[in-house]
Amino acid sequence: MRRYDENLLEKLYQYIIEYQRDFGSSPSFRTIMRHFPNGFSSTAKVKTHIGVLKDRGLIDSASNGSIAMDDRLKAETTFAPLVGKIICGEPAEEIASIEENIALPKNMFGSGELFTLRTYGDSMTGFGINEGDYVVIRKQNTAHNGEVVVALVDGKNTLKRLYHKGKKIILHPENEEMEDIIVKECDIQGVLVGRITLY
Repeated sequence: MRRYDENLLEKLYQYIIEYQRDFGSSPSFRTIMRHFPNGFSSTAKVKTHIGVLKDRGLIDSASNGSIAMDDRLKAETTFAPLVGKIICGEPAEEIASIEENIALPKNMFGSGELFTLRTYGDSMTGFGINEGDYVVIRKQNTAHNGEVVVALVDGKNTLKRLYHKGKKIILHPENEEMEDIIVKECDIQGVLVGRITLY
């Protein structure tokens, strides 16, 4: 009889429950594999361990073979379209196009008109935003000092912390190796309300 790492099984079960509670949906096998880089080297191994949890009556499978959602953990959700990429560095041109709609729990990200962007660059790593993360933005054209915003500068956008200093606008990177971007004006596209790290 094959033996399984009970500690890993427990961590896997807790991760699934926490993910469902936080996001109102179940994690995919690939998401689980990425979350446990030292535990699962393939989605096949994830599937095997999911099967163990199912056999023990801890979780159920959906009709398509994915992990069934525990109805008791479903959260009220809102949809935020993924509309492309945002650079964490020097402003760059990006063409907005809806790639998919992402369901987000309202209790974590709030209300309002939300959209998501995939990040690249490293100017916001000091704030915990790394390349490949998703940032959730509430669409608005104003922001307070210190808020992280999507700013449009000369037709190019960037993700930075916003400060007003006299008649100048400072777009501050959260990276000690990078300098502030100082402009006379910019258009605020939205304010950061959360981020999603996939790895």
